[in-house]
Amino acid sequence: AQVKSEYLVQKGGSYTGLDLGMDNAELPYEVGTVATVRAWDYSRWTPSDNAKRLFYPGPEVLQPDMATFADNLYERQNVLGEALLTAFAEMFGLDSDAFQGHFKGDMGSIRLLYYPGCSAKEAEDANTGISAHTDFEAFTLMHQDAPGLQFLSPGGSTWIDAPVRPGEFVVIIGDVLERFTNGELKATPHRVVRTEHPRRSIIRFNAVNPNTLVEPMPQFVSDERPPQYTPVRMKTHMETTMANLRAGKGAWDTQKNRSITANYVYSSP
Repeated sequence: AQVKSEYLVQKGGSYTGLDLGMDNAELPYEVGTVATVRAWDYSRWTPSDNAKRLFYPGPEVLQPDMATFADNLYERQNVLGEALLTAFAEMFGLDSDAFQGHFKGDMGSIRLLYYPGCSAKEAEDANTGISAHTDFEAFTLMHQDAPGLQFLSPGGSTWIDAPVRPGEFVVIIGDVLERFTNGELKATPHRVVRTEHPRRSIIRFNAVNPNTLVEPMPQFVSDERPPQYTPVRMKTHMETTMANLRAGKGAWDTQKNRSITANYVYSSP
């Protein structure tokens, strides 16, 4: 706990978790929820040239240190990420770099997540593992070592357990690909339920460059299907989403049972 407290996100660090108090819990995607999840975050992206990077446990705590380990994983995941973006484009008959061309210098991140079992102390205060939402980036690579993750069915009526497959990632579509494709690809709503068993997960959010204008591509727009989404830059989408979360507005519309972030209407990019 002492080491974690030195690296809290609120101090400019990389750790969040209910185990260090309600003020340090995961921001609620669904208003009124409290999540059990504990997270170490890593990102190459910084808000500005002068901004300090999230700071991470160094060699005096971990061998190898967290930043070295996570960046090595990030680079290897980039190979898979570029291949998937190429595959998404070719699936629609687009040029192979239609999506992948926006990937360099992306606003992606890695999350190393731990969900304690229901018997853990913080489960007394929490009502979910992590509440319903869609991911804000292009797509996500997810690996889990135990059940708990659920996807909302296409009809929006049933939550379905995600598979647990050693050595494999599950690919989750995010807001950016939904907006790029004018809704041809839908961001995948998901949540993690509270479980009696502990659960660990490796998450890689694959975004696009901060300055990329995210809007329906011409290939997905027609007279019969006009643009369904307002244009927004990747950086603005992330900053707006996080500001709304911090303001307690959430990212999931419980009445309509759909993502707020994927459908967010921006007045300007």
